[in-house]
Amino acid sequence: MSRPTALLSFALLLTTVPLLAGDQETLVASARSAGPSSISADATVINWKFEVVIEGTNEWTCLPDNPDTSGVDPWCVNDPWLNLLDALVNKKEPSYTEIGFAYMLMGDTPVSNTDPYATEKTTDEDWVEDLHAHLMMLIPNKDYLKGISTDAHNGGPWIMWPETPYAHIMIPIDPYPADHGD
Repeated sequence: MSRPTALLSFALLLTTVPLLAGDQETLVASARSAGPSSISADATVINWKFEVVIEGTNEWTCLPDNPDTSGVDPWCVNDPWLNLLDALVNKKEPSYTEIGFAYMLMGDTPVSNTDPYATEKTTDEDWVEDLHAHLMMLIPNKDYLKGISTDAHNGGPWIMWPETPYAHIMIPIDPYPADHGD
């Protein structure tokens, strides 16, 4: 390659790198917005193909807002939740054996409280919209979930997807509007 061609190639590379870096910075900022900075600042960041974007130094993983869903829904999760998300995305049984924690401090996309695969509004009682910041817990022994409300509109914690292998406790940080946000 001649020197002018090499310089032109290098100049083109320099002009494209900031665009790629900017896209990556946006993805990382979105992912890290899901959890408290004490966790998310050092977390691994992955995309929704479960590919590592940035390797972290703690035991947390953050995912950016999912471009395939409505709403804003980045996540910060520990390993049991990563196992559940992988199972959910691939429609298989999760295999976690430890308590899991996940943060969604930016809120969530509208979702069915009973059907993890629903893509359209079900009933008003079942459909959860305008969900604000919340924490989620996975409990390996589903017997421990008995007695916890399954009503997403009760003003406190509830079980989401109760009759599925993806059942978990939703813990509102910002109250869910009693009027469903309507």
